[in-house]
Amino acid sequence: MSAVWIAVLVALAPVVAWLVAGLVLVARRARRRHGDIRTRRLRLARMLGRRDLAVIPTADVDLPEATVLEVAGESGYRFLGYERANTPFRRRVGVFVRTGGAVDRAIRGPAVSAR
Repeated sequence: MSAVWIAVLVALAPVVAWLVAGLVLVARRARRRHGDIRTRRLRLARMLGRRDLAVIPTADVDLPEATVLEVAGESGYRFLGYERANTPFRRRVGVFVRTGGAVDRAIRGPAVSAR
């Protein structure tokens, strides 16, 4: 092999690395999307659990927002909003608070908790 071909291979190595990384991300996303809607709804309900505050990555749920809000309401949670990622490599997460819990009372203040 001549030095020119070695230089071409070295120059193409970063492109190949990016392609491999992209394929790995696609494979991980496809693997995470297992189960039907009912199974994913159940998984979301389990992720919410019994905590007063739940922070769930939206990529892990893979459900439409209306369905997420419905499952959260059925589980006794209210949706606060999304925490935006400050870098492109972090995932956006949804923040949920148990309705009537300590965190919810602290957020809404003493006027709401007295009712």
